[in-house]
Amino acid sequence: MSGDELTTIEFFVEWLREVLNVWNITGIAVVLFFLGTPVLLVLAAWVIASSYFIVEFPLTNVGISSSDGIKSFIFLAVPLFVITGDFLTEGGISRKLIAFSRSIVGFMAGATAATTMFSCGLFAAVSGSNAATAATMGRLLGPEMISRGISPGLAGAIVASGGTVGVIIPPSVIFLIYGVTMDVPSVDLFIGGMIPGLLMVIALVGSAVVLTGKIEPGTGISGFSFRNVVKTGLKAWAGFIAIGVIFFGIYFGYFSPTEAAGVVAIYCFFVGTIPFLGGELKLKQIPNILLNSARLAGLLVPLVVFSIQFQQVSSVMGLPEAIQDFLGDIGANYGPTILIAVMMVLILMVGAITESIAVVLILGPILAPVADSLGINPIHWGVVFVVGTTIGFITPPYGLNLFVVSGVLKIPYDQIVRQIFKLLIPLMIVWALVTAMPWTATMLLTNQ
Repeated sequence: MSGDELTTIEFFVEWLREVLNVWNITGIAVVLFFLGTPVLLVLAAWVIASSYFIVEFPLTNVGISSSDGIKSFIFLAVPLFVITGDFLTEGGISRKLIAFSRSIVGFMAGATAATTMFSCGLFAAVSGSNAATAATMGRLLGPEMISRGISPGLAGAIVASGGTVGVIIPPSVIFLIYGVTMDVPSVDLFIGGMIPGLLMVIALVGSAVVLTGKIEPGTGISGFSFRNVVKTGLKAWAGFIAIGVIFFGIYFGYFSPTEAAGVVAIYCFFVGTIPFLGGELKLKQIPNILLNSARLAGLLVPLVVFSIQFQQVSSVMGLPEAIQDFLGDIGANYGPTILIAVMMVLILMVGAITESIAVVLILGPILAPVADSLGINPIHWGVVFVVGTTIGFITPPYGLNLFVVSGVLKIPYDQIVRQIFKLLIPLMIVWALVTAMPWTATMLLTNQ
């Protein structure tokens, strides 16, 4: 290549650097997002363009960062928990947990909706996923709610909101991601999520009773049978053992989250495939279950990789410092309470337009130092942050659970959106209580 050609190329690259400044690149990314481009592609395009044209990172940094970013052992827990949830469902264990839930809350008004919420809490204690919880409960209980006279939109909203506990009650995929990103012990986050998760379930069961009680009147306390509770509980023994292995294994330090995920996945496989133990899982279903888990990992890992690189590029550009200075000014002028409220609104707004994992990976490193400057316990803030992102799962316009339930139950998206605000209110109240009362996230921690 001649010297003149090299000069032309260099001139063209410099001209592109001037044209593609950070505002233009960001503007293009925003336009692509609102045109329906997947978040992963938008994030990747912004990172690569900004790396090359703004901060002048060599493009080899993309490959190096990608390789380093996915070497964390804890990421193996994500597909394993997804596999566990599928084994529970296909092996018939989920239906037994639902029968147990019905024996507990079946006497209440709005029994089917209340059972859905209670069952979401039990399933969440094994699956670790919002979307998986919503999809499973949608398939198993959504049609029954509609047959009881609950409008399709409200039934969909109930299932979608019940799914939000999927990443608060441990185990939790989002807690794993937050722990790795912020260098906070995932085990402590799991334990910190127990009481907030229980509060969410209680609030959702209460909401289900209020919203559907007139449609499905209850039998009263006379309809409660302790004998039936014991009977259904014994039939659901396999599910309770799975929950116990995760809870006690992690809490008492016998397993790391990844090891617990592997142990429970193997356990659910054997229990689900042995007929005399009540298993309904067929060996021919295993390849599809593994493939579904691999698909989720294939979506998650690139998102994590480019989010890490987003942090690198934005750090060089001074973006986190600018946002932190802005929030610091709010705190100085209006006090810590207003500052915390602004951060919560920011989490909810970003969570309403993008995926929760992206919210954790992008906003987490920016907001955590601000929370730390206010003296907030990092475990408490991690729980507050993740509760906010999980509410984003049902916040229009892009709440993931809304789309999942719409697809599973074949209910128009707009019908669910019109009803979801009735369920958002109690969850927002719980979020505010968890934020205002740090003990809800730290009381069970042995080192507190």
